[in-house]
Amino acid sequence: MVLRVRPRRALRLFAASVVTATSISVFGTPARAQLPSPIELTTLSVPRFDIIPSPIELTGPVRPGEYLGVVGPRAAWLGLETGEAELWVHPLKVGNGFRLSFTTPRYGAPIPGGQVARTVHVRPELATITYSHAAFQVRQHILAPADTATSGLLVLLEVDTPEPLEIVAEFEPVLNYMWPGSLGGQYAYWDAERRLFVLSESLQTRNAVVGSPWATNSVEHPAHQLGEAPRTMVIPVDPERARREFIPIAVAAGTGARETVLESYRELIANAEGLYYDKRLWAGRALASTASVETPDPELDLALEWAKINLEEQRVCNPDLGCGFVAGWGLSRNGTRPGFGWFFGGDAAINTFAMDALGQWDLVAEELAFLARHQRADGKITHEISQAAAHIDWFDSYPYAYYHADTTPYWMLALYEYWRASGDDELVRELWPAYRRAWEWCLTAETDGDGIIENTVGGLGAVEVGGLGEAIHQDIYLAAVWVAALEGTRVLAEHLGDGETGEVAARLAPQARKTLNEAYWREAEGHHAFGILRGGGTNDNLTVWPATAAAFGLFDDERARSTLARMAGDRVSSDWGAHMLSTESELYDPLQYNQGTVWPFVTGFAAWAQYRHRRPWAGFHLMDAVKQMTFDWALGRHPELLSGSFYQPLDQTVPHQFFATSMLVTPLLRGVFGWQPDAPRGRARLAPQLPPDWPTGTIRGLRAGSTVLDVEIRQNWTSTGGEQRATIRWLGPRLDLDFVPDVPVGARNPSITVDGIPAPSGGAVRVQVGRDAPGPEGGEPEARDQDDVAEIVVRWEGGLAVAPPRIDLEPGQRSTGLRIIDLVADDDGWLLTLEGTPGRDYDVELFGTPIDASATDAMASVSGQSGGTIRVNFTGDGGRATTVVSLSPGA
Repeated sequence: MVLRVRPRRALRLFAASVVTATSISVFGTPARAQLPSPIELTTLSVPRFDIIPSPIELTGPVRPGEYLGVVGPRAAWLGLETGEAELWVHPLKVGNGFRLSFTTPRYGAPIPGGQVARTVHVRPELATITYSHAAFQVRQHILAPADTATSGLLVLLEVDTPEPLEIVAEFEPVLNYMWPGSLGGQYAYWDAERRLFVLSESLQTRNAVVGSPWATNSVEHPAHQLGEAPRTMVIPVDPERARREFIPIAVAAGTGARETVLESYRELIANAEGLYYDKRLWAGRALASTASVETPDPELDLALEWAKINLEEQRVCNPDLGCGFVAGWGLSRNGTRPGFGWFFGGDAAINTFAMDALGQWDLVAEELAFLARHQRADGKITHEISQAAAHIDWFDSYPYAYYHADTTPYWMLALYEYWRASGDDELVRELWPAYRRAWEWCLTAETDGDGIIENTVGGLGAVEVGGLGEAIHQDIYLAAVWVAALEGTRVLAEHLGDGETGEVAARLAPQARKTLNEAYWREAEGHHAFGILRGGGTNDNLTVWPATAAAFGLFDDERARSTLARMAGDRVSSDWGAHMLSTESELYDPLQYNQGTVWPFVTGFAAWAQYRHRRPWAGFHLMDAVKQMTFDWALGRHPELLSGSFYQPLDQTVPHQFFATSMLVTPLLRGVFGWQPDAPRGRARLAPQLPPDWPTGTIRGLRAGSTVLDVEIRQNWTSTGGEQRATIRWLGPRLDLDFVPDVPVGARNPSITVDGIPAPSGGAVRVQVGRDAPGPEGGEPEARDQDDVAEIVVRWEGGLAVAPPRIDLEPGQRSTGLRIIDLVADDDGWLLTLEGTPGRDYDVELFGTPIDASATDAMASVSGQSGGTIRVNFTGDGGRATTVVSLSPGA
């Protein structure tokens, strides 16, 4: 696969140029009362315009069976790279099995598109499949408009053929609501005058059309039923006309009058160029207005840009329910469940941790309000809402809407974290009545006096299926989310003057934290338990779930580090991410949903937790695995879960899952760069832990309230010590920035200067950035100039740092990579605990003091010491082996 990576400067210029294109497109034209006339629809044309390369475009050969999705707020093309797709205009599934085939005079039989689909180009604004044959080339551009007023999909065929060609477009009509809604009495017929298929039902209040003004005929079927045969329309291609025009195929649908749907169809084709440029404008703003990084790894930089696009794409605007976040997309095939393409409260809350750090605040604010609107009367926040909820008794007759306990405290925590990032008092005050109701519901779910809400009363938390959740009274995941929400409640209540709520939160918080730290701790095992049982004991399985509490900073540091060390080994942290359950558990099953598969979302919590407790060498490879998924599977996307045995998504996994994507962003921005905004207090914290083999790392567009920061970090290592230099540029009002130096283990005599002036060492150093005074006439602060910069220099003597393992993943591989379990200083130097596969050699790169290395046991041999790199070979037969390497200062 070829990854097209363009320079960062090109990205900025691209975004700036797109923003000037707003005059090209006008949207939201009111529907006309009458049907568009046949002549109006059949004479529509789309003159060719340039499809412009994207700065983050991904290109590769077509891979049969690999997902290709093109989604917008109102519609989704859910397909495969070979061209087959299903068509959705929310909340309706319009059709299955859309595909193209080609007929040319020199070939007697039709040529299926899937057989000649050669390359795929994935861009934020559209995707292109190129069909190449000896007699023709067709580029299929697929667009899901960004405009929330446009209910449909548009395909533009760019045809190059020296001879006449026929293109046959076929699909199987469905016209049904998303799961679990349903319709009856559907029918479909070919409207020859308008050259389109009409799909409807007995009441004619749910309608769809699929057609092309280039089409001339169709295979007829009985109009009173859908039947099983696909509908086909034939598009004859005049080579001369095709050189001047795109061939449009439009899909429009809605839950209103047929006239409105036909008008949407007309708008899709008539305004094709405007829709394309509007989508480019959306992409440019999404990329340029949010945080970005520049590191020695261009794939990581590129993966972050795609993550930003994905997190924008989770927004769906349902005509009945409003705009909110869906969980993920995948093919529904013969059903009506398109992955998890409906609204999920818990997934959304998890994603806001990433979006707050990126600066996607408008989307977060809209989602928080969306969930509040669908809050149950007793205060519980919804777990999931079908897109068909307005047409069925979803909230009362189905069990799914409120069956999770964690979603309510997650929503509370998400509002608190959004406020800390943005300083948006207005939204907090607007949603405070909903917050109070959520708080009161949570209190009803705490019945045993330990300060923590319970699964037995509130509902599900960490797991939904399998033996791990049997007899659970309270799991550590739910406990962690609740304890974090308690702290937020105390702070918010104090800020808003709600003394009653603040008093209860202040009383419960220390009690709940004590329960979390003591009741779950298993001294003999050296890690935190998964849960507390109904009978009073504990489920002592080693799982990834304590990483949530560790990521939130809720554990005592020593115990947190002990648990994280046990998670760092392959039994939890595989080459491609974190198992939910240790491979050593009797319950482990590498293909079981909650008991052995690898989930990117929990992988992100594990990585974030390792960074939170200053263990970057154990966290980096987890984040890096999620990065590699951006390119290894559906281009630019992340799968929901993967096999526990092989680097391979499960067949039934959702290929485009948004909380998988967010867990690339969160450990990168909050872990590697250590960003933690606190806008209401006019403060922020930056605690970078860059890999020691990165000479530089830059992050641009960090936001805390109205202040924006760009930070460049440079690292330099010598035989006697090292230096970290942070250059901080800013725009906006004053902010107190606490910078935490990344001094290596065992370093001596650290010193810190700020703009050349010595500062106290031994912890964070506070730097005042921004400006106190507003701009002219009370407006925005004046633009940045050369004085809006600060430089922090940290120097030290001695010390040792270890580069995190780099594992280049190959689809289908087993987990055999190196793990760094621990690095600690002792009286003679350092002890480095490693885990690997017997019979394999691993290079470990060290930075800082020259060292002599030796194995302390018979599990490994150490050799090849050269230029700060040691080679470790593990002994034994099969499985995994762990060794401790003694590192002492060398000559």
